[in-house]
Amino acid sequence: MSMRNFNRPFTCDPPAGCITFGNLNNLILTSMKKLTILFLAFVAFSAYAQERSKFLYAEFADQSVTLTPFYKPFGSNFDPAITLGAGIDYRQKGNSALFQTIQLTGFSSRIVGDGLNLTTSIGYRVGKTSGIFGELSLGLGASAFYSGWQTFSLGEDGTYTEVLPIHMIASVPADMLLGYGTGRLAVYLKYRYMVQLPYASAMPLLPTSLTGVGIRYQFN
Repeated sequence: MSMRNFNRPFTCDPPAGCITFGNLNNLILTSMKKLTILFLAFVAFSAYAQERSKFLYAEFADQSVTLTPFYKPFGSNFDPAITLGAGIDYRQKGNSALFQTIQLTGFSSRIVGDGLNLTTSIGYRVGKTSGIFGELSLGLGASAFYSGWQTFSLGEDGTYTEVLPIHMIASVPADMLLGYGTGRLAVYLKYRYMVQLPYASAMPLLPTSLTGVGIRYQFN
């Protein structure tokens, strides 16, 4: 039976990520301001690095709720996630480079729901003359997702009030990547472990992982 049962209630505290009808507009405005700052910061870095190598990439992955890296506790369900991103190499020395990426991921998960994740990361790449390369990166961002659960909030008077099952939470991703490149194109395998918070009072941290494949096109 699917975990996304619209008739089953789920409780949460609005400060922990669930949105009430009253504060929806304020939360949207605040979130948009944060995402705008994140985007403008990337644009500023891009202007600074006009002569640097840039790249675009697309990824297809399986996203899941996980307790520890490489562990999927809720079975073998496939929850698709599609990512589009861009990056800049800031400092290159031989076959290594310091880089930054910004990416937007759309996902559909039986456990969490459907949503978007926007992150920017700083990473380090090491390559071989054979074309094989590896990357490690750490980032920061935000997620917005619509839960399939019927959601309620416990008020001060002890009664439950239905709230919008929309969550806006912070994201801290760590990525590992192994790939092969020739010319301007590269293909790779990627694993992302991401901690998201605050999710709910009973579960303040929501650890998730994405395992998938990607393709990259290099400019300059």
